[in-house]
Amino acid sequence: MKVIRNLLLCSVLCILFHLSGTDASDAFQWSYTMGKTELTVTVSVKEHFHLYENVTNAALFFAGKELTPLKKPAGISYEDKIFGKNDVFRGPATFQWVFPIKQKDFPLTLKLSWQGCSEATKDSEPTCFFPESREYTLPEFAPSNTPVPLTEKEALHTETETGKNPTDFPAFEILRMESGYMASDMFLSFLKGEKSAMFLSFADKSFLLILLLTFLGGIALNLTPCVLPMIPINLAIIGADAGKGHRLAGMSKGLVYGLGIALAYGILGLIVVLTGSSFGVIDSTWWFNAVVAIIFLLLGLSLFDVFLIDFSRYGAGFKMPSGAKIIGIFLMGVVAAVLAGACVAPVVVAALLQASKMYNSGEHIGLILPFVLGIGMGLPWPIAAAGFSVMPKPGVWMKYVKYAFGGIIMFVGLYYGYMGITIYASLAESRENVEKNMDALTNAFRESADTGKPVFLDFHAEWCKNCKAMDQTTFRDTAVQNELKQFIFVKFDATDMTNPDVKSILKKFDVSGLPTYVIARAAGK
Repeated sequence: MKVIRNLLLCSVLCILFHLSGTDASDAFQWSYTMGKTELTVTVSVKEHFHLYENVTNAALFFAGKELTPLKKPAGISYEDKIFGKNDVFRGPATFQWVFPIKQKDFPLTLKLSWQGCSEATKDSEPTCFFPESREYTLPEFAPSNTPVPLTEKEALHTETETGKNPTDFPAFEILRMESGYMASDMFLSFLKGEKSAMFLSFADKSFLLILLLTFLGGIALNLTPCVLPMIPINLAIIGADAGKGHRLAGMSKGLVYGLGIALAYGILGLIVVLTGSSFGVIDSTWWFNAVVAIIFLLLGLSLFDVFLIDFSRYGAGFKMPSGAKIIGIFLMGVVAAVLAGACVAPVVVAALLQASKMYNSGEHIGLILPFVLGIGMGLPWPIAAAGFSVMPKPGVWMKYVKYAFGGIIMFVGLYYGYMGITIYASLAESRENVEKNMDALTNAFRESADTGKPVFLDFHAEWCKNCKAMDQTTFRDTAVQNELKQFIFVKFDATDMTNPDVKSILKKFDVSGLPTYVIARAAGK
């Protein structure tokens, strides 16, 4: 089964096209019938509604193993105003999944997932429902020709680690959201709901312009707090043996390093687009920071000639014009990109949204946008590497330059070691705070329901450099602090992004990376 869940895009569009008075349970009704050898799952789609084939599925499991369906429905091509051209299950009609069953293979678990929209009529514009998923247990073999409705009431409601039912969370609507580091003036514009001058949307732009803006935004990513500390490391890696070659040699090293950045960052973005996951998950783990610390410390010691790190045997097929071997440079570029993945910026969110929209519309070329971001991010490094070629000729002084680079790398290695220890130590506290965070969110939206006051959510983490930069600058601004008094303020600790409760909340609020700021209010207010 391959179900593409693009929660970020779907949820934003659901907010923009939120239904008024239409119940999704009326538009799409699920049921099943059980025969002696087959189980048939049916969804009935009403007239003027449709479900998207790529996010609608029924799956049957026995003892954790998915059963292969004997029959699956096929969609028809249809173009709407929300997602463009897609294969859909369009009403009025019924669509069925048929599974083989055996009397001894019970209980069974049935999982349903879907998303659909209404269609434009003479009286209304098209509107979009939130994605839904449900899970049911079929406890016993009970053949019957009578359809059994699959309603929300009968669905399983799995409790999270806090013991709270996620369906108990108050209903809310998102008014606006932003991600990444924001200077005080731009943050104030966001809080006040004024039109921001930031690069937030690719709407109504040609694909060529989108490519250009994404590329330029990728270059600008090098100035984010997550990447700025990596600049000395980048320079050290591509310039530790500067002066030993000519301009082409330096550019070759920079190109390999930039290629590692572009591919790794592009793949990270692609994963986010296709799975709805978040940037920064791996950066939030103590062990990843510890591994990075060890790599940097070893690399730094090698520059002090304590021992030799030689990648030449792995890159024997490549003839680099300098002593730095291609595999090592490429791998360090990958590491730099993964570390940068802890940061999100408006251009990242815009590119991911556009890639998602194009992919769901059948324009798979949109998946190149994360790679274009990565190419922009990696572009400065061939140029920087070429700059080393104009340095004076090698001499004794080069040994001290190499030692200086080694010192920088070891310092950053110690920093990531400190981060690993800090994250490890903070995880226990973060787990203890999860229930407090959940209660704070619930109470905030209940207060919003009572008073009509909007809620401001600051999703942050201990390992998030942009979060710390915001705390030290923008959130200390007097004007920002005064404006925040207009909101019910909730600071949500997402340090442990692997925690089921944290993951649930991040998904609920469409958080694709940290920091993310959400302004929302209780539904109906």
